[in-house]
Amino acid sequence: MNFKAIGFDYGGVIAGIPGPEFNKRVTQLLGVDQKTFHDVYFEFNHLMNNNILSWRDFWKKVAEELGVSDKYDGLIKFIEELPRHEINDQVVILVDKLRASGYKTGLLSNNDIAAANRFRESGLTNHFDTVVVSAEIGYSKPHPKAFEIFIKQLDVMANELVYIDDTEKSLATAKEIGYHPVLFTNYDSLLHDLGVLRIKI
Repeated sequence: MNFKAIGFDYGGVIAGIPGPEFNKRVTQLLGVDQKTFHDVYFEFNHLMNNNILSWRDFWKKVAEELGVSDKYDGLIKFIEELPRHEINDQVVILVDKLRASGYKTGLLSNNDIAAANRFRESGLTNHFDTVVVSAEIGYSKPHPKAFEIFIKQLDVMANELVYIDDTEKSLATAKEIGYHPVLFTNYDSLLHDLGVLRIKI
């Protein structure tokens, strides 16, 4: 396959810790099982990503639905202390190398307007040919429309895109849309997966 573009998620790939590790820590803190947490999280997550709920109100809703409202303050403290915006320099350097090798690069993130502004102010957007944030387009991954907008802005065909995300949920519509999904767990496994796809780095 002749891939022409490589897309990246933000949280858990470009910055912060991968989703599975985040979920593990949160469920331990709240004392709930991962499936229950997963179901509740994704029932309301789109409301935050599309700027309908603030992130604090989102987590309040999650805590209420899980029946652990008494743990809300501890949850907020935990989230605020996470290195959510700590950039994974290895991955950003990889983005630059891919661009230098001739690939288009893009950032597609389920995030709010504040995050979109932060991406631009920090200069992070300079590493990508296009940046698409859910709150600005009104669609969140894995909704096909979010990927269709992303693919159109990259000016490639769906089957020419490799998209990297740290959660299986966000990649759930890959087959329907036609892009090639890569589940991110760590940097070394990402390099291996790109190598298997014969991506030049």
